[in-house]
Amino acid sequence: MSKEAQINLRDTMVTALAEAVRAGVLTEVEAMAACSDACAAIIATMIAEMHHAEALEIVIEKLPKQVKAHADQVAAYRKARSN
Repeated sequence: MSKEAQINLRDTMVTALAEAVRAGVLTEVEAMAACSDACAAIIATMIAEMHHAEALEIVIEKLPKQVKAHADQVAAYRKARSN
């Protein structure tokens, strides 16, 4: 899958989850759980079993950094709005 296709798929998932949260169909926590479930399903079904551990290690390594980056963006947005 090309990098562009990966980005499009990610954006589609994010849009769908964000719309579900805005519509009240999912809570933010349920949306995060859905993302986690999607990662696990991808690892289980699309990655050769011999690479499962490596894939999980990558997810575990990247997730805290991604969450922090997003939290920093939200904090900056809120700070800018309050000024």
